[in-house]
Amino acid sequence: MKMNTILISSLAVLFAVSTACQSETTNKTATEQHDDHEQETAVTETGNPEFKDESSNAVYQHYIHLKTALVNSDVKEAQSGAAALKTALSNVGNNKGADFASKIAAASDLKQQRNDFDALTAEVESVIKKAGLKSGKIYKQYCPMAKNGDGAYWLASEKEIKNPYYGDDMLNCGEVKEEIK
Repeated sequence: MKMNTILISSLAVLFAVSTACQSETTNKTATEQHDDHEQETAVTETGNPEFKDESSNAVYQHYIHLKTALVNSDVKEAQSGAAALKTALSNVGNNKGADFASKIAAASDLKQQRNDFDALTAEVESVIKKAGLKSGKIYKQYCPMAKNGDGAYWLASEKEIKNPYYGDDMLNCGEVKEEIK
């Protein structure tokens, strides 16, 4: 009897963890995904946030381009965004970040692109924190389910969660951990 209780308790915990971040499954059309991409791009094009220097702004804008492509599960667009980000990071002297961006640009597999995104995010975060913002906020967001349950971060211009590690599978899984001002 005691063994059954332990087994049932273990299964209940496993079930709770596995469903913690599941969002409703949605069948978005290509038009809806494109509209989402345009909406996110519009947020960053309004100048929010604004950086103290143009090179840091370029890093952040290309990062957002890459993040949006990962949210939309678009391998080709992620490659394009990562290639531009590689150049921007090289221009600010962040070779480690440029190397991560280069790996993402070269990857033809969405899973590999997403796997390297966390390390790239840490490098981009260091660039933007060092440069400083003139105005606006950047939200450091976190998904505890990413990277096989190890968790991973990303940066966003809005509080709303759009998870780049899972796309539509768990679009809203995550939380804001920090506001960078």
